[in-house]
Amino acid sequence: MLRIITSNLNGIRSAQKKGFFEWMLKSEADIVCVQELKAQNEDL
Repeated sequence: MLRIITSNLNGIRSAQKKGFFEWMLKSEADIVCVQELKAQNEDL
């Protein structure tokens, strides 16, 4: 089964502080979509 995660993020640094990336890795998603992401190139 294909697992897709979609999340509406305000900022990449804020999401990181709140544990988004750890949660995303634990979910073992095949596809991850983020909306309303505010980030500079060096943040990615």
